[in-house]
Amino acid sequence: MSGAGAVSPSLRLRPADPAETACKVCDGPARLFGVIDFNRSCEEARGAFLPLAGVPVYYRRCERCGLVYTDALDDWPHEAFETHIYNAAYGEVDRDYEAVRPQGNARMIASAFKASASALQVLDYGGGNGALAARLREAGFGHAETYDPFHADHRVRPQRRFNLVTCFETLEHMPEPKAGAADIASFLADDGILLFSTLVQPADFAAQGMRWWYIGPRNGHVTLHTRASLAALWAPLGLQVASVNDNIHMAFRTIPAFARHLFPSATPEVSPRT
Repeated sequence: MSGAGAVSPSLRLRPADPAETACKVCDGPARLFGVIDFNRSCEEARGAFLPLAGVPVYYRRCERCGLVYTDALDDWPHEAFETHIYNAAYGEVDRDYEAVRPQGNARMIASAFKASASALQVLDYGGGNGALAARLREAGFGHAETYDPFHADHRVRPQRRFNLVTCFETLEHMPEPKAGAADIASFLADDGILLFSTLVQPADFAAQGMRWWYIGPRNGHVTLHTRASLAALWAPLGLQVASVNDNIHMAFRTIPAFARHLFPSATPEVSPRT
């Protein structure tokens, strides 16, 4: 993994400020929580370690909603993310990115919405190489496309809304979570549903702290959510959240007809069935 471990001399982070700041989601008090090396990646959970970059990345934790985030990359322009994170070596720090995850997600979506597949208009937001949308089209979905500002083939911004918006492993990459959520929601039709994944902090997060495997700045994991922070993130946009499990979630204004079978009742507050 030498390619992924190489650190460019141009890598610059915002210095850590020990003062309390307002949480990026709920405006609650957020103080410095911990620090890890820039080359920490999620592949460490599989035993693959990069050499230390010698660049500390400080994270904060909100005392109200529990959001854990770093503002170290907040000054980066789009190009800096492409240079230091979403570069040619990214597949080395996320081995499931190119094929395994899109294929698995496509099977889940095809199973959940097979009865409405031909009629659904699907946008995969943050969909990278477009593999998920391609698998959905092969599975009989009438329309499925990809939008990802960090992928050269899918940077053209759609000019319409969709009744199913998918967004897998994207929220944790957003240094400006409220602006990112608003952008995602702008593509969602009034009677649509957002199906997204981001792993929320485990019940023993206070004990794990910065050792939690999902905190990986080399992956671009800069914003780590709780269920409370997800609710606070989507509520100002008029969206309610229901979680299938700690990783898969849905957001909606009302439950659309094509998704009602996923819920045990018409009450949005009840988590959908797995």
